[in-house]
Amino acid sequence: MDPFPLHLDLPGHPGVALRRLEESDWAIELQLARVEDVPRWTMYPADLDEDGARLRAARNVRAADAQHGIRYVVDEQGDALGTVGFGRSDGGFEVFYALRPEARGRGLVTAAVTALTQWLADQGESVVWLSTLDGNAASEAVAVRCGFRRFRSGTHVDGRPLTVWNRSAAAAASP
Repeated sequence: MDPFPLHLDLPGHPGVALRRLEESDWAIELQLARVEDVPRWTMYPADLDEDGARLRAARNVRAADAQHGIRYVVDEQGDALGTVGFGRSDGGFEVFYALRPEARGRGLVTAAVTALTQWLADQGESVVWLSTLDGNAASEAVAVRCGFRRFRSGTHVDGRPLTVWNRSAAAAASP
């Protein structure tokens, strides 16, 4: 597998790109943790403080350097709108995402998930997956728009029900 890309343009979204999250991007981690619905639907802890945000950013940089996964900042001309990325697991790669409320509804996550899935397909990955906590209709809609199919139901680490979605990475270009 090639090294993870440091930068990806988002087709159909001029001026918006995915750039590798660096330690200096800790503020977007803190901002997202303070958005009311982000901790409810993602792995962002609601009690994240500045030290924790700095640690989280540093941990993500180390993971990218080790090729375990990568988190990108969704960047619109210098404005951090959110994060997206993927992580390696036993079952392949899982994609994940979170946006600030004012950046939602523009198709940015759909474009980002499609771009990441396509890159993984170009690297020979056959399956990509994502998880949604039950009741997260917006995230489920992203999964459907990106061509993911319900794969199985399960339980989140904190006991909440979730759905795992997967798709053939080779189909990434035609969701």
